[in-house]
Amino acid sequence: MMFRTALLVMVITMIGFFLRLHNLAVTPLRGDEAFSILYWARLPLGESLTNIATIEPHPAFIYALFRGWGLLFGTTEFSMRLLPALFNLLGIPALYILGTQLGGKHVGLLAALLFALHPFEIWHAQDARNNGIWAGLSALALITGLRALQQPNNRWRWLLYGILAALAANVFYFDLLTLSAFGFYVLVSHRKTFGRWIIATLPAFVTAIGSFLILQGNLVATGTYSGTIAGQLDIPRLFTTFLPTLTFGETLPLDIVNIVWPFITLVLGIGLVSLWRWKPKSALFLSIIGFVPPLLFSLAAIRMNIFTPRYLLAVIPAYIVIVATLITCLWQMRRTTLRWIGVTVCITWIGLSGYSIYNYVAVPAYAKSRDWPALTDYLAANVTASDLVIQLSVDSAFGYYYNAPADDIALPGYPTQPADEIERILTTESEKRRGIWIVGQTFPDWPSAGVVENWLDSNMQLVREGQADDLKFRQYMRWSVSANELTPQPLANFDDSIELVGAQTFLSPDRNLTIWLYWRPQQQMATPLKIFVHLIGAVNPATGSPLWSQDDQYPQDGRISTTDWTSGEIYRDVYTLPLVSVAPGDYEIHVGFYEPETNARLPIGDSDSYLLTTLTIP
Repeated sequence: MMFRTALLVMVITMIGFFLRLHNLAVTPLRGDEAFSILYWARLPLGESLTNIATIEPHPAFIYALFRGWGLLFGTTEFSMRLLPALFNLLGIPALYILGTQLGGKHVGLLAALLFALHPFEIWHAQDARNNGIWAGLSALALITGLRALQQPNNRWRWLLYGILAALAANVFYFDLLTLSAFGFYVLVSHRKTFGRWIIATLPAFVTAIGSFLILQGNLVATGTYSGTIAGQLDIPRLFTTFLPTLTFGETLPLDIVNIVWPFITLVLGIGLVSLWRWKPKSALFLSIIGFVPPLLFSLAAIRMNIFTPRYLLAVIPAYIVIVATLITCLWQMRRTTLRWIGVTVCITWIGLSGYSIYNYVAVPAYAKSRDWPALTDYLAANVTASDLVIQLSVDSAFGYYYNAPADDIALPGYPTQPADEIERILTTESEKRRGIWIVGQTFPDWPSAGVVENWLDSNMQLVREGQADDLKFRQYMRWSVSANELTPQPLANFDDSIELVGAQTFLSPDRNLTIWLYWRPQQQMATPLKIFVHLIGAVNPATGSPLWSQDDQYPQDGRISTTDWTSGEIYRDVYTLPLVSVAPGDYEIHVGFYEPETNARLPIGDSDSYLLTTLTIP
């Protein structure tokens, strides 16, 4: 029997391991992950503690852990995400032991399975931050603490508990809330052992609080963390948002969340009542561990900008054991109706977990991060050393993936940066750069939002724009054209009046074809002419025409006219052909001029258009 149970725990652990390892390096890093790798793992420890830990409040130990891991195993997406995945995996056997301790073997097995399939645990286990590590260590600390209470005179058990408690608290400060809740349980139910608990956890409190006071005490003292709930306890949100997130993650549709949170509340309430009648001490323990930390956390959130569910990961084991207890109790009832209710709750719970995991893995709307490599690869292929890339809102993921010859800066550099200072920087850079690229968008609540974009739109030519995933980019160039943009000889001459002296084409990640055409008028025309750029291929069955995409406009989108442009001057003109609805195949790009009123085209030799190029669209 023990062998069969051990085998089941091993199988459940392997399931959890697969889910935590699946696609570990496929999804690009999100900003916080990239920040951890760039500034925790890659920086020398002394530098990260001096420059980074003072602005990002995490214990010194986690900086050392990431730095050591990075030195040993590298700082790729896979290696850095593997660290939290392995630590989080420890929670599966810990939940088996915890559930067995509080409710019996069947409760332990089901608790281990629910932890293995827990969407929020999996999400953080695949996140190169300290949350997933903390969740695994905190679960281990809970079970070792309970075991120490069983044998209060066993110093080794108290020592092990003290070590794990110190590790958990020094991976994530908020484990001190869980330790405090555990201490409250000891005071209520094992008062004679309270002194041993104090001695065992003293190193955890001293080291964690000491780390905070030394490294980040100034953040609270200066009011950097201003708070998010206007000095009021947002208790309803703990039920409507936090509870569903801590149960099924953040990858369920909102309409399902609105239905699910009362169901979760009901299940937890009935589960606690059932456990209280069966094992009151177990019910007391889970009540304190599951609900005291959120209340303490809400109090802390009045003063600090921290009101988010991921800071309560350590309460998940308590909720899991409560649910596992209820399902087990119902199944063990003699009445068939109650058994089926237990089966229904179990299937619903696992089904919602699976649905949430599926959304996380396969549905783009719930993707952890945007496709930063697609953006940075495009920039690497298109920017030059004389360009400048401006991040309108700094994201560390861009810095992790960006590897191109152009310099990159953040502008605005901070929310209240004066507009005249930003404009002076842009003026200086525009004079010495071939072009300026901007990526992302300024935070809309920043006072300096829009300054960069407005200045560039007013002073430079927008020559390219697009997006990779939903990451937007734009390229601006000076209106004056440099000689290296032109061909040695004119490409075409329209009616001996207008020369085409250069052309360039670019395909963006969002399947738009950008075309630069360079016009050199030899004379002014009698009427304003429009320019057409047409994508011609086989007959489009939807329209019955060989025209698949087009961009017709006056020169420089109406900024100038063929009636008043300067003879001998060179003008860069930008056109965009959407290719999203274009079928795969071979195409030709034709360009020319026409008079809008009559549609009469300007001749070029014996034709009325110039074949610019041919291309194959896959």
